Amino acid sequence: MIQERTRRPCKLCTGQSEHLYVIQGIPYYSCPRCDFLQNFYWEDHEHGERAQVVTNEEARARLWQAGDPKQMREKGWEMLGLMTSPVAWTSRTVHTLLKRVPAYEEWTKRRAKTRLRRLLDFGCGHGVIVRELRKEGVEIIGVDPFSPTSHPSILRTSLPEAHIPAGTFDGIFTIEVMEHIPNVLETFVELRRILRPGGVLLVQTRRLEDPEYVRERDHWFYLQEPQTHVSIYSVTAMRRIAERAGFRSVAFRGVKLARFLK
Repeated sequence: MIQERTRRPCKLCTGQSEHLYVIQGIPYYSCPRCDFLQNFYWEDHEHGERAQVVTNEEARARLWQAGDPKQMREKGWEMLGLMTSPVAWTSRTVHTLLKRVPAYEEWTKRRAKTRLRRLLDFGCGHGVIVRELRKEGVEIIGVDPFSPTSHPSILRTSLPEAHIPAGTFDGIFTIEVMEHIPNVLETFVELRRILRPGGVLLVQTRRLEDPEYVRERDHWFYLQEPQTHVSIYSVTAMRRIAERAGFRSVAFRGVKLARFLK
């Protein structure tokens, strides 16, 4: 069991986060200034980096399957639409209805390809989205140190060790990844650095505004994997991240999507 402390320095600001929950022996701390829920499991772990690799490999085999290629392709186009289409971002219902019109679907894809010429799937997992979108002419690569897939377009390394030049990408998306990141602020700073000016970062991760969290608190499903879900965000936390990492703005849709503009 990790030693509990009353307070720990918040990863997003200079304030102190306060002890809130203990989940499976791992303490979570909440920053009253940032409204950011965090644990320090990997910072406190004696063999943090190697143990994190093993833990994520086990979790991937148990929980994070590769997914059906068709569904993953649709998910990839959904992310690109959310990054480029005003309709997709503002109204999921209207966008879904319009997708039944072939001309609209083709228009959104052409628009995405034009505006997002170079893309990164950060935390690409098995890399199915990367491989499927590349088949349709999208210039995209994936970065994931825990990826089990050997593919020329997937870098199986950490983001800093990938040594990506500044301003490389027009767009970056990340799906159910940022809750796994211990070094939150450093990661967002690096993601911003490799975006071109005017580029967009789309983040999908559940936030504390989720009604399920409001209702269930420490029984919320997101908190039942404390070894891998180490960073849980809120609107306030993401606005602080945008400010500190140097993004121009951040906007939200629902309780799990955030779009950062450089």
